[in-house]
Amino acid sequence: MEEIKIAIGDKCAHLIPFDSIQQTLKNFGMGCQQVLVDTKGDTSVDMEELMFPSVSKMLGESILNNRADMYIMPAMNLPYPLFSELSIFALLPAKNIVSTSSSLHELLALVGSQENEKLKKCFESKDVRRGWGRVVLAGFGPGDEGLITKKTEYNLKNADIIFYDDLVNEDYLNKTFSAEKVYVGKRKGKHKFDQEKINEFIYREALKGKWVVRLKGGDPLVFGRGAEEYHYVRSRLVRAEIIPGISSAFAAAANAVVPFTERALASSVAFLSGHDMHKVKIPQADTLVFFMGASNQQELARLIVAEGWPESTPVAVVHNASNPGQRIYKGNLSELKEKGSGLPSPSIIFVGKTAGEFSGMQNKWLYTGASLDEVKYRTDLVHTPLIAIEPVVLNHHHRLAMDSLKSYDRIVFSGRYAVYYFFERLFDLGKDVRDLYGLKIDSIGKTTSKALREKGLIVQPLSEKESVSGMLEMYGRERVSGENILIPCSAQSTGTLQKGLRRLGNRVNELQLFQVVQNESIVKQSLDRFEGVVFTSPATVEAFFAVYAHVPTHLKVKCRGRLTEKRYRELLSNDTVKEES
Repeated sequence: MEEIKIAIGDKCAHLIPFDSIQQTLKNFGMGCQQVLVDTKGDTSVDMEELMFPSVSKMLGESILNNRADMYIMPAMNLPYPLFSELSIFALLPAKNIVSTSSSLHELLALVGSQENEKLKKCFESKDVRRGWGRVVLAGFGPGDEGLITKKTEYNLKNADIIFYDDLVNEDYLNKTFSAEKVYVGKRKGKHKFDQEKINEFIYREALKGKWVVRLKGGDPLVFGRGAEEYHYVRSRLVRAEIIPGISSAFAAAANAVVPFTERALASSVAFLSGHDMHKVKIPQADTLVFFMGASNQQELARLIVAEGWPESTPVAVVHNASNPGQRIYKGNLSELKEKGSGLPSPSIIFVGKTAGEFSGMQNKWLYTGASLDEVKYRTDLVHTPLIAIEPVVLNHHHRLAMDSLKSYDRIVFSGRYAVYYFFERLFDLGKDVRDLYGLKIDSIGKTTSKALREKGLIVQPLSEKESVSGMLEMYGRERVSGENILIPCSAQSTGTLQKGLRRLGNRVNELQLFQVVQNESIVKQSLDRFEGVVFTSPATVEAFFAVYAHVPTHLKVKCRGRLTEKRYRELLSNDTVKEES
């Protein structure tokens, strides 16, 4: 029988369940020889010294030089990081321990050579860590859900609990992932929890066996405290990994077209924190990129100029990079020094020649609609919603329509919001898709069909034209008449579809479920940075003229639908008359 040498310090011998360990080894055809080490005297293995991180190397050599096959010590005294050629075979409960606040006080570590697969296999089923969870520190990216890595998304889907920061898309998080969510963000001067408490929260949840995701904006290791959180749980022997994310600086650079490096202009870049002016030192680099410097813009500009940079040096500031409220400022150090960019936190600041070489919005279009669906994967569209969609308060008409669904022959959906709010009311009143059994359901176009599919209904667009006129043509061709038809719609509906169906001899009930209002928090953009504007509805046209007064001559215009184009031409004509008068 193979004999295993186990080194045990005399001070912790009473804590070791030696009978249990001996039986486990016996089950694998091994015996053991206990080497009790005098931790007070000179011995070949000084276990007292081995309690401290500074002698991790000595600990490794004692195992790797075959003085012992395995040694057992209190888990709380393990050096961190452990010598690279060593492995923790298992953590076992100690005997005669009074429970304390830290579980490591109650555990013993079985340590041996990384190469000793046999001993690893022997104790793996006894390891208390089998009941522990894991911690994943993941980068959410700059905020655009399309820029989240697949690996981060996978972990979010499987997580039991998510601890997240400020710079994370909270709406997307709540709508997409079912895990418990705990906000632990820290903005300047407003810390919900200090870092030590955050570390402990993460660790404690992992000990409960949970899959813990610590979600951080951008990348966890770029001006964050991801490394500190990682080492906190790893030093306590919890499994942890770090998943990189796209830094907000990369998103800002891409959206403003500010290269970090460019042939003949810049061959070096420095990333700096602009948070604490007492610590800022300007390095020798062609391009400077500042995080967390929005509140110190003027001071930073003065410091850079004092370091010898010309006041004419180009500057770019990007607020809310890749997010719907993104804004971009371009100027130079002189202007930044005198009055700042006017953009608040969170913003990324670029200083250097490459910040002025390109007009970051040259090929960008201003998208005025409320929905993100069409813009989230489009790099040429900047989402600046001029309108907002709000539900109409649940009323008697809604209840009556939902209670008498069986009295209708057909429901016609002429837009995605009609789908969203119809099903919201349906569910609010305790009903579901089964209540639509036997009804004909029509869709105006692909976007509406996609919204219906999300509710479990596969409906092809009625007409290739994807318009009200196309639908009416199809109804006329198919001689749809004598039907009782329900049309979920907006409170501002023009009634064109309803009137057309009535002319064909149908009874039509208009169910107003939502209303279009002007966005109260419109981000006013500098229109000279855009190539064009996209109007998605008559309401977006009206809101645009209310905010910007007129359409600059260089700006190209795209209108979605005939009614949108008609309203644009009406307001454009009025604007022209005003200018001429």
